[in-house]
Amino acid sequence: MQTITILDYLLLPIYLWFFYTRAKKMTLRFPDYKKYLLRAFWLRMFGAVAYGMLVQYYYGFGDSFTFFYGNIIFRDQIALSFDNFSYLFAPFDSMLDWYNSISSDSFFSGYFSAQSSNMVMRITTVISYLCFNKYLLISVFFGFFSFVGQWKLFLVLNDINKDRNRKLLAYAVLYTPSIWFWGSGLLKDSICIGGLGIIIHILYKFFVKKKFRIFDLILLVVLYFVITIIKSYIINIVALGIVVMFLATFVKAIKNKALRIIMIFLSVAMGSALLYLSDFSGQIVELTEESISQIESFQRGYEGINMEESSRAGFGLGELNPTVSGILLKSPAVIFTVLFRPFLWESRKVFIFFTSLESQLLLFSTLYLMVKLGFIRFFKMVFGTPSLLFCFVISMLFSLIIGFTTFNFGTMIRYKIIFLPFYYFMLVYLYCNYKERKAAKAIMGATND
Repeated sequence: MQTITILDYLLLPIYLWFFYTRAKKMTLRFPDYKKYLLRAFWLRMFGAVAYGMLVQYYYGFGDSFTFFYGNIIFRDQIALSFDNFSYLFAPFDSMLDWYNSISSDSFFSGYFSAQSSNMVMRITTVISYLCFNKYLLISVFFGFFSFVGQWKLFLVLNDINKDRNRKLLAYAVLYTPSIWFWGSGLLKDSICIGGLGIIIHILYKFFVKKKFRIFDLILLVVLYFVITIIKSYIINIVALGIVVMFLATFVKAIKNKALRIIMIFLSVAMGSALLYLSDFSGQIVELTEESISQIESFQRGYEGINMEESSRAGFGLGELNPTVSGILLKSPAVIFTVLFRPFLWESRKVFIFFTSLESQLLLFSTLYLMVKLGFIRFFKMVFGTPSLLFCFVISMLFSLIIGFTTFNFGTMIRYKIIFLPFYYFMLVYLYCNYKERKAAKAIMGATND
């Protein structure tokens, strides 16, 4: 089905210009960061358009089109009666009955009744009235929101890193291809990565910068609500990471060694309890169902491509056992797969090949720092620095839940972009510390000579 029309292309430059003026206005607040901001902006805009064209001209169907068609259903009913506008705010458990009363397409009802997909359809519907209901233009709106969130996250991470090697951090957090490509289109991922960046920026302002605004609080609540509905496991994992970070900060401030050890044991016990209460197994099952629905969606549009994705770009980690013991037994292989695969020789598709290059860079960067810092010192710095511990914890937990629920590398790439900025930041921070340590030794050696 042809979703992108000639009108999309005709109107696209106008909307790109509009968002460019918004981005350029943002540079007035960050004059020293202008080139980083604008480059990140254009990458997001390119990602939004390129992903839409990929789905239209290569796959033929996908989650992105599902959300767009769901928006059309809402719009058609609102056009019949403005009273139907209330369904944009109706309880999610009433959506299936309402949909069945207006449509006989039973296949599509599964996506429409799922609250995560339905939420994206509602957001898409609201945006559609601002851009003539054109798919590419809606995608650009999603891409801009993702850009804003990612930019705010960059500001936080750069501040924590004390503006050291800003260029390297920008390449890691803002310019990573998989992040701006898979996180800029009309997708759940764009909302989540953008919303999470804004949430972390607001929390950083509240608790570190001691700056409080009512508007920020309202925005925090709204984004928390939206992301919880779309992908609740993101909020659970990030919340757990924040708790661990605050506990680490508290323990680090304790001078008494015996008391510090006691607090560490209590912190581990509390973290384990939070992990249990967050229903980690339930999150795995939820994401598994979402992954299956994504594959079914692509299968509807292009059977051959789906089969190729499964056979040529797939991987297996054995039977899924979504229990704490099952997770612990397979966690090393799962984490390694999500972080560092696919390998180059596993790439039989163009998209997988480019992803494998990025994964190998991540692997070599990690190994390089482990060698230069020393294996023990590497983890000592991670666990001894609260902000790095936060990044490490959420990277490991995201890797676990993603690794247990994906069926091919293509799906895994989309899901993992949510934690990649944090893992990259951890490496950049460690690298900056290594360079400073090396420079200090060189100065000390020169002084002794």
